[in-house]
Amino acid sequence: MFSLNQGKTANFDLLCLQISPAYQQEAWQESEKQSNAIARHNAYLNYVSLKAFLTWLSEESEVQPSVWPSQNSLPAIWEVVNGTAIQLGETRLVLIPCDDADKSELCVPQEWVDIPNWVADYYIAVEVILDGDEDDCFLRVGGFTTHRQLKNKGRYNESDRTYSLPTESLTKNLTVMQATIGLCLQEKVPPLPTLSIAQIMNLLKILSDSSLYSPRLRVDIPFEEWAALLADEKSRQQLYNRRMGLLIPDFTPSQQPIVLKGWLQDIVEKGRNAVDDIWQTFETLYAQPEAVRSRVKSQTSSPDAIGPVISLLQPHQSDRIRRQAAGVIGEIGAGNRDAIEALIQLLKTTQDEETRWQASLSLGKIDPGNPLAGVKKARRIDMGMQLGGHRLGLIVAIRPKLEERIGVSLQVQPLDNSTKLPPNLKLSVLSESGETISGLETQARSDDEGRGKDEFLELRFSPPPRKLFRVRLSVDNLNITEDFIA
Repeated sequence: MFSLNQGKTANFDLLCLQISPAYQQEAWQESEKQSNAIARHNAYLNYVSLKAFLTWLSEESEVQPSVWPSQNSLPAIWEVVNGTAIQLGETRLVLIPCDDADKSELCVPQEWVDIPNWVADYYIAVEVILDGDEDDCFLRVGGFTTHRQLKNKGRYNESDRTYSLPTESLTKNLTVMQATIGLCLQEKVPPLPTLSIAQIMNLLKILSDSSLYSPRLRVDIPFEEWAALLADEKSRQQLYNRRMGLLIPDFTPSQQPIVLKGWLQDIVEKGRNAVDDIWQTFETLYAQPEAVRSRVKSQTSSPDAIGPVISLLQPHQSDRIRRQAAGVIGEIGAGNRDAIEALIQLLKTTQDEETRWQASLSLGKIDPGNPLAGVKKARRIDMGMQLGGHRLGLIVAIRPKLEERIGVSLQVQPLDNSTKLPPNLKLSVLSESGETISGLETQARSDDEGRGKDEFLELRFSPPPRKLFRVRLSVDNLNITEDFIA
């Protein structure tokens, strides 16, 4: 909901926003994240428009606006499409910037109109005026329209895949937007096709050449296929990476979201060492050296060793000791009824969250299929040259909770135990719409010399049953995203 100074900004004809020299300098730096001159110009216009408008909107709105889908996603979008989306509560605005003062119509790229998860409520025409010196540059807002108006009254231009409306058809008065927020302003759009892996890889091969300035206009690629590629965050990011020369060797196109509860079923049907092409058991990816495994086995694998370890699970022991003992039982207690019962009792009696996690995961190892058992899997992440050779693993652990919920633990760790995480590496949990969930984001730190100082990043939460969420690993302008269903 807007809260406006009506005497100052009630009419878009009067809304001119200063583009500060600082914004212009930032925009030039941001534009270097694009692969060619056209994309850099597009990124520059969108960045200065976003900064100026977002600053104004933050002051005028009772709801804090945010960039959609995220700030880190913008370079991949600006590489191929003009426009920037802003989320304002449940309302979405799309800024369509232009630096042509003689432009007589608002031209909205088809992607913002016909990709279901990109559709907005309002589309705002903004003119970027850069003719003066850096202290005399500004943004003029020319009016707005709605998705419904674009679909019903806009002219579709097949040659450049845009919907256009004459500027005189745009609504000038801002109070109209304020009065209509919350109404249904979107037309239904048909779903996009589901691309096969072969189709995705073929499209990426065709469109990755950065000398192809407008991949969205390839006449030999139907819009529906292009839109389906762009709508998927992983494929969109990979297209951007390739156009920038940042290849990710282990890139896998998005499949259906991973149903986490299915992992619990897998340990029953396939056994504790089940692996697939991407997700492996934690122990497989982070295997201990053979010498260490042999020493642990020789010291703890005899039947007589289990009893003393079980005794360390008793309530009078410290949480640290009980947690360590639960971890050992997970390695030596497979099928042992006393060990299984001891872990079950530990889960029922401990109040320490770390100990609960360890007991549940150990129970999953020694008694797959137990209703209290958890599971821990990991996959290799290779972000190429952006991480300077760092090899990382994404680790996902789950454990059953009450009322059909599960606990989820996310970690990022180096695959080489002797290294630290690279600075600024960020682990985030996103909603289905791509917005960062409050409190579910963490970032790797650096020491005084700029070197990484963290051995891992971790987030824990309990999503609602059957709810889709996204896990994103990002650094600078590079993102890798995985979808899950709780």
